[in-house]
Amino acid sequence: MARAKNYKSEQARLNEQKHQFGQPLANRRGDPTAAGRMRAFYDWCENIATVEELKAYAQDDSKPAARRRFVQALMKCERVQDFFDLTNQTHGAPKQTIEVQDLPTINCAVFGDE
Repeated sequence: MARAKNYKSEQARLNEQKHQFGQPLANRRGDPTAAGRMRAFYDWCENIATVEELKAYAQDDSKPAARRRFVQALMKCERVQDFFDLTNQTHGAPKQTIEVQDLPTINCAVFGDE
């Protein structure tokens, strides 16, 4: 059951209502295809593009600045670890196992417990 929200004034309630989803003054809806286009761009950078194509992309001022910076960072990767660090930011790090250790028991007699 939803709890009624308390407002400082009727004007505050109306102001919030004007900015709710679907109202004319609300935030615009995001582009649902943006994530798919970014995945395609990362795939192109990492698997398809040649060094010459990446250099041309990085120097083209008509391309988005964030993508150009990503390409520049990708071309600066000299070590494999640098490449993994960069691509883990775009694709997420692979699942890692964590070793569970058995910790020693604590002697509670010091604290007065038995």
